Amino acid sequence: MRFRNYNFDFIGKSKIWIIISLVMIIAGIAGYFIQGGFNLGIDFLGGSLMEVEFTRDVDVTEVRSVMNDIGFRNAILQRTESNKFILRTTPINTEVKNEILDSLDEKIGTTGTLLQDRNVDPGFGKQITKYAFIAVGIGIVGILIYIWIRFEFRFGAAAILALVHDVLVTLGVYAILNREINTSTIAAILTIIGYSINDTIVVFDRIRENTPTTRKLGYIKVVNDSINKILSRSINTSLTTLIPIILLLILGTAALKDFALALTVGIVTGTYSSIFIASPIVVAWNNRFPKYKK
Repeated sequence: MRFRNYNFDFIGKSKIWIIISLVMIIAGIAGYFIQGGFNLGIDFLGGSLMEVEFTRDVDVTEVRSVMNDIGFRNAILQRTESNKFILRTTPINTEVKNEILDSLDEKIGTTGTLLQDRNVDPGFGKQITKYAFIAVGIGIVGILIYIWIRFEFRFGAAAILALVHDVLVTLGVYAILNREINTSTIAAILTIIGYSINDTIVVFDRIRENTPTTRKLGYIKVVNDSINKILSRSINTSLTTLIPIILLLILGTAALKDFALALTVGIVTGTYSSIFIASPIVVAWNNRFPKYKK
C-alpha cells in the first residue's frame, strides 16, 4: 500500500484524532462499570482443581470438546499421563463437579474416582501481575531515558502517553466484550508496548531528520511531511504483522484467541497512536513552550 502521492494534514486535524481516542477510552471505562469489572481468569481468581483418570488414552481435544459443551470453555487442561488430566476451572460447588464428571464419563469414560480435588489459590496470577507491573514500570523508565538521550524529553513524554493510550484502549475492548483477562493477556500487553514504542520511534526518527528544515517550512509542516513519508511503511508493517495474528484469532484455541485479540487491538491502536497521538503531542508541546517555538 503506497501513499506517496498524498499529503495528509495529520496535525491540522489533531483535535479529531484526540476526540476519537477519548471516545474509545471512555467507552472502555463505561464497559468496565457496566460489566461490573474485568472478567478475570482462573490465574487471578483461583478456582477448583480436579485430576481425572480415564479408562483409555485420551487426546486433549476430546476433553476440551466436552468441557466446551457444558460451558467451561476457559477451563485450563493439563495432561499428566496418557489417560490422566488436571482440570482447572473457576470456583465451583460439588454439584457442578459431579455434572462435569458425569459428562466426561458419558462421552469419554472415566474410572469414577478423582485423583485430586482441591481449591486453587490465585497466588500464581498475583505473582505474574506483580512482575508484569514491575516490568512495565522499568520498561517505561528505560524508554523515557532512551528517547530522552536519543531525541529529547518531549519525545519521550509523548511516547509514554501513546503507550498509556494503547493499553487503555486494549483493556477497554476486553471490558466491553467481557473477554477473559488471563496471563496470556498480560503477555500480549507487554508485547504491544514493545511493538508500539518501535513504531513511535520510527516516526520520531523521521521528524528528527527533517527538523533542520523547520525554519523554512515550519514545524507543523515538517511533522506532517515526516508522517506522510513513513505512512506506507507503518501501515504495511502492521498489515503484515496482523495476518498471522488474525489467523490465530479465527483458528486458534480459546487461550490463543484471547492472546491474539489483545495483539490485534494493540497493533491497530499502536499504529494509530504513533501517527495520530504521539506526533500531535510533540507539536502541542512545541507550541506550549517558547523555547521550542523558536
